[in-house]
Amino acid sequence: MLRALARTAANVAVQTLTKKPFAVSLVPQQRQFSVLSSFISSNPASSLLSKTSLPLQDQSRTVTKFSRTHGKRKTIRAVVKRFKRLDWGIWIRTRTGRFNSLWKKSWNRRARLKQHCFVNGTQSYFLDKCVTKFWRRPKYYVDDIYAPYHQRPEFFVTNKSKIIK
Repeated sequence: MLRALARTAANVAVQTLTKKPFAVSLVPQQRQFSVLSSFISSNPASSLLSKTSLPLQDQSRTVTKFSRTHGKRKTIRAVVKRFKRLDWGIWIRTRTGRFNSLWKKSWNRRARLKQHCFVNGTQSYFLDKCVTKFWRRPKYYVDDIYAPYHQRPEFFVTNKSKIIK
């Protein structure tokens, strides 16, 4: 008799769980956006798919080698926005953190933050690969503020004038 009562109580509990409730639940529900996340949250004891074992997605800086419309290589626009290429091939950038927490930086440090700095050779080679030939060619602007820096006469590779002995 007790077994029969236990079975009927279990059947009633299963039926109430499987039926859709008509009343609004006051318990906040989590939204599940994918099958995997709903499986993980519904089965916390599963050792195969624990949240710590999921691989993290690495950062990707890829160049589009063939565009869909014209089939040409594309420039990474963030490189053009953040860096400037001088005529002799070096790339320059501004210092990081130049606008952050200026109240606690000394006057000398603030002056240093206003200056530009060169990128190293590896970064320069990488940035050259990220842009097309158009951005690697010299640009000529009216009243260019970088005009004195476009030439490097003291270095024999970038020296345009002939040395007379």
